[in-house]
Amino acid sequence: MMVEYLLGLIIGILIGIIAALIGVGGGFLYVPCLIFIFGLEPRIAIGTSLSIILFTTLSGGIAYFRQKRIFFRSAVCLIVPSMIFSVLGAWSTIFISDRLLAVIFSVVLLVIGIKMIVPTFPIISPIRFGPYHDEKLRDFSSSGVKNRLYYIHTLIWGAIAGYTSGLTGIGGGVINVPALVIGGMPIHFAVATSTVVILCTSISATAAHVRLDNISLPYTAAFSAGAVIGAQIGAKIAPGINPDNLKSIVGIVLLITSISILMQNSGLIS
Repeated sequence: MMVEYLLGLIIGILIGIIAALIGVGGGFLYVPCLIFIFGLEPRIAIGTSLSIILFTTLSGGIAYFRQKRIFFRSAVCLIVPSMIFSVLGAWSTIFISDRLLAVIFSVVLLVIGIKMIVPTFPIISPIRFGPYHDEKLRDFSSSGVKNRLYYIHTLIWGAIAGYTSGLTGIGGGVINVPALVIGGMPIHFAVATSTVVILCTSISATAAHVRLDNISLPYTAAFSAGAVIGAQIGAKIAPGINPDNLKSIVGIVLLITSISILMQNSGLIS
């Protein structure tokens, strides 16, 4: 078992770095690893993934807070609906079979993979009407940045990200970051802001999955220890990294993983 936990630690470091670089919780990588490599049931993998993400984003969030790249008003407008709907998503797993849950996750994975490879793939549309607020921020490099926050836009996409997170075990950053960027926020600031949102969403979703007994504490500890280290590394090197190439590579991996899960759960692979 110690070998498995050591492997979990190493995988956690790698996923933590990737998650911090592209502004996501890493659940779309944790869940497949927990299912395929360690043999966890889908609902246990989902709950465990969210508990790992909690520690990952806490580590990354502290680093981004020091960089002063978090738009807090936008974060709050995403956090409120995300936390509420993440709990609804977690409790929805009670009524869904493991096979259907795996299929739902693989479809979400497929869409995420396509989006990472083809950024123009229309997953999220901007909602630019109704009340708004202009935000200003100056980061650690003294770069002044402005953002126009449309409340309806963030509330709707925050709810969608939260429900998807609780149901499938992803952090929600794959929805939050595009939603913020398409709303006009620069990518590195969107990544930082999304990290704080994912932290709060994972807290509420993890609490729900704890009550449902959907979490493996040993794997949470092993992966989280590595993820905390990886998140700090990723957050430090993120400002100097162009995430596009990394996203394409991760996208290809997600497509392969998604197709594999779909085939397994449709009876095409024994």
